[in-house]
Amino acid sequence: MAEDRDVLIFSKRCEGGVRFVSRMLVELGRRPVLVSDEPEDVNRAHCAAHVVVDWDTASLEELVAAVGAAGVEPTAVVNFVDPLISWQVRTARHYGLTGAEQGREVLLSKARVRAAMADRGLSSLAYATGTAVSLDTDAVTSYPVIVKPDQDSGASRLVRRADDAAELVSCLKELAAAAGPETAVIVEEYIDGIEFSVDGPVLDGRFHPLFEVEKTGHDNGRHHDAGLLISPPVSVHVRSAVGELSERVGALCASIGLGDSWLHVEGRARADGTCELVEINPRPGGRSYRDATRRACGVDSIDMSVRMALGEHLDGVLAEATTGGTELLAMLPFEADRVGTLASATSVEELMRIPGVVDGYLFENFRVVTMDRENHFAEALIAADSVADLHKIAEQVRSAFTFTFE
Repeated sequence: MAEDRDVLIFSKRCEGGVRFVSRMLVELGRRPVLVSDEPEDVNRAHCAAHVVVDWDTASLEELVAAVGAAGVEPTAVVNFVDPLISWQVRTARHYGLTGAEQGREVLLSKARVRAAMADRGLSSLAYATGTAVSLDTDAVTSYPVIVKPDQDSGASRLVRRADDAAELVSCLKELAAAAGPETAVIVEEYIDGIEFSVDGPVLDGRFHPLFEVEKTGHDNGRHHDAGLLISPPVSVHVRSAVGELSERVGALCASIGLGDSWLHVEGRARADGTCELVEINPRPGGRSYRDATRRACGVDSIDMSVRMALGEHLDGVLAEATTGGTELLAMLPFEADRVGTLASATSVEELMRIPGVVDGYLFENFRVVTMDRENHFAEALIAADSVADLHKIAEQVRSAFTFTFE
């Protein structure tokens, strides 16, 4: 009912931070309503109502009908799932809610972001677009390249690298088989360098970078996060690249009129000091990014994102942000080694007995259905005064952490 202040939480593949968001909404006096594609969604018990929608085949009219049939009257939409951004914008526009501004549509696809950056002189990265079966491979004239879905490659889903034309053709065939022949695909110049990320809010059209990470052990073979993700960045050219890319992203946000939102930006810093955008995700970084951001600057990315979706103006939050002083933080993720369900693993409580481990998570009963994406099921958040100490603590964690999938 309207008096219950219904808020829709979008989820796909049981992703979207549903449990965090639902608890937060209840504390704010709102009524969380899960909208997902899983009739037996594991998160449905954590929400006041559950609406089932087939994201791949349903129309907006069908979603609206299902919401109405459930007696739900939306007052906001919260979405932390990249492939559902289009649904988020269209739903918000239909109900006249926050998050429907036209500028947000630029972030619906990687190709639109690339085009917008290029049009404004903010990027010179070569790229080509099309479907998995129609993309003009002759338009790709230099290698290596990265091949990935244009709108649904979160958690490195179906991301490939091709070193020549024959590999590109093979990658496109794999994507067509895995995701469908009409899947929109982007092929872009490979950026040879160190990957990094920048998180922060867009307020009144201005991007405010708050949490910066250097991915020192990035898996460049599978394009997955691995090893230590260190904040603040420890390499001089990465720190410089973070600042440069943040300015470019800020210029993009201002030029398209993006409304208040949280961005998780990924980039790469080349050895010569230049940098390029990898992608922009209009939601907080996942895994331990929320806890790390809170520790580093005192800002809760999920809380801020939810409040912005509710239409609150939060300029004052930045004035209260703090710095972490000389402390270094590192996230150490663990990824499944096979398809199956997590049967056993060392507890977070045990890992936190190791000096320097300040937080972490473990997804019990984590289920892996494909190895063609990141399957991080656990992570340790480490704090130390030096990079050497971060690595020393990380080795202790690796030695202590055991797990089995069945």
